[in-house]
Amino acid sequence: MPTQIVNMFAGAFSLDVSPDGRSLVFGTTDAQNRHTLFVCDLPACTGGRSLAAVPPGRLRWMPDGKAVAYISSVTPSNVWLQPLDGMPSRPITHFTERTISDFAWTRDGSRLALARATITNDIVLFKGLRR
Repeated sequence: MPTQIVNMFAGAFSLDVSPDGRSLVFGTTDAQNRHTLFVCDLPACTGGRSLAAVPPGRLRWMPDGKAVAYISSVTPSNVWLQPLDGMPSRPITHFTERTISDFAWTRDGSRLALARATITNDIVLFKGLRR
């Protein structure tokens, strides 16, 4: 039977259970409507704490459970690492083109799989059209 464990917004693509199954992380918004990470202990989401501001979107635990990886909305061509100890975030990939739409770690944590895409936008100006 489903059980509510927290009464706050949780982005669907941001929910992830830690590798050891003891913690949950998800993206949410704080009282000032800023995007933040929220980490709590399972099974009842106790000991919750808000962490660094990160953009909305896909979050994944790092294989060691000491940090969370995410796709930056500022630089969507890279995956960033946000340590849970409060250290600043940093990129873990260094691509210069194409957008990462999703990513996942292999079971043993030795490899990172990425789904990348090229987004093309064309602007066309039509002149002299009559009704």
